[in-house]
Amino acid sequence: MAHLNYVRTHRKSWALSQRDLSLLLGRRSRGGISDLEAGRYRPSLKVVLMCQMLFDTACAELFPELHAEFEDALMRQAAALDRKIAQRSDPASNRKRELLALLADRLGNRGGA
Repeated sequence: MAHLNYVRTHRKSWALSQRDLSLLLGRRSRGGISDLEAGRYRPSLKVVLMCQMLFDTACAELFPELHAEFEDALMRQAAALDRKIAQRSDPASNRKRELLALLADRLGNRGGA
């Protein structure tokens, strides 16, 4: 399955060749950049963060499908934690609920889950 990304768009806007980007990302060959841009492989965390830093562009903009996948997973896990602490009223559980509410608000305001 191809993974939508906008690495090529950003690379070209800075007049970088695939070889240039390969060098910047510490890749062995430009072929890996071609595969990345075509969405033929899921980038590692290192590649995602380096692209984010290089292009000063958020992960959500560079790798929207990957970001959405991780956001969905986080929200599912947050719901599981919320269910786990639902009947608790201790200070730690209250603090966790506060974090979960902030997370839901933050992601909800961006059009997330």
